[in-house]
Amino acid sequence: MKQKAFRVSGIAVAIAALLIPGFVAVPAQAAPNLQEVRMKVMDLQGKAEAANERYNNARNKLGGIQKELDTLKAKAKRERKELNTIMGSVDDLARATYTSGGIDTSLQVLLAENPNQFLSQAAALDQVQKGQAAAIRGSQTTRLRLAQTEAAMLDKEGSAKKVRSQMGEAKSDANDRYREAKAVLANLEVKERRRIAALAASERAAALEAARIAKAQLASGAGSSGGGFTGSGRVARVMQYALAQVGKRYVAAASGPSAFDCSGLTMQAWRQSGVSLPHYSRSQYSTTRRVPLSQAQPGDLVFYFGKGAHHVGLYIGNGKMVHAANPSSGVLITSVMGPWYNSRFSGIGRVIG
Repeated sequence: MKQKAFRVSGIAVAIAALLIPGFVAVPAQAAPNLQEVRMKVMDLQGKAEAANERYNNARNKLGGIQKELDTLKAKAKRERKELNTIMGSVDDLARATYTSGGIDTSLQVLLAENPNQFLSQAAALDQVQKGQAAAIRGSQTTRLRLAQTEAAMLDKEGSAKKVRSQMGEAKSDANDRYREAKAVLANLEVKERRRIAALAASERAAALEAARIAKAQLASGAGSSGGGFTGSGRVARVMQYALAQVGKRYVAAASGPSAFDCSGLTMQAWRQSGVSLPHYSRSQYSTTRRVPLSQAQPGDLVFYFGKGAHHVGLYIGNGKMVHAANPSSGVLITSVMGPWYNSRFSGIGRVIG
């Protein structure tokens, strides 16, 4: 079952600047206040990201439940049709028996104009009656199967209801965290908000320029000394797609083409090379092979928080990654071990397949 991406409450674009390395270079007199704000917003952003990924996980579960429910509905439809056919044959025989009037067979022989013909018909009727008994037994078996199928349907519908509730809770949690972040920013002085907005604009411009350079390098097939990428093979298709999304919006549960969340971007990027990844960062962590950061290669997935529970990005070489960061930053390029990310780094995952 296809699910629409949900939109989270918007945060002022200033949040993006709070999450970038350049933000630490603020005037000394403003640093304590803004640094405190930065850390608070980071914490809220992490909680919102976790809620977004819980939503993705629940949505994936709901899709599986819906497929099972559709299969059960089709099975129940076939069983009802089978039961109706059986009961139709039973009804036909019942009408035939009623038409004979229920007269004793020996008496019917005496009264018949052609006794030999009647005896032949009686033998046929006996076979029909045996068939009726078999049909009744068959109807009982089919009724039992149908009852079991309908019970399974009710169970799946209950599971679907529970998962939808989990999705609603995750969505609400994410929205609450984003609203809290917005409230934190609202407490800043006007000049501080302006400075943050300017830094955010600078960060977006830097991300677009980094993507332009990376795409040019990819197109030329040039490698680099720090684990850079080349323009050949399936990884090139992954990189081309991911880099082309820089500057696009972050929307929770989205997987393109105009907006993404973190696992939606990595999922779609690898889909370009025929690899299917789940739309859930923790599941992507589980389906990839762990490699040391020192051996990271372009196309590897970069995970944050325990087992990638909250966030995932795509490694592009030279210690950089492209990722859908948050609603205010969108898709951008940052350092894998930047000031905010290094303490939350949980591993590199190599895509298998």
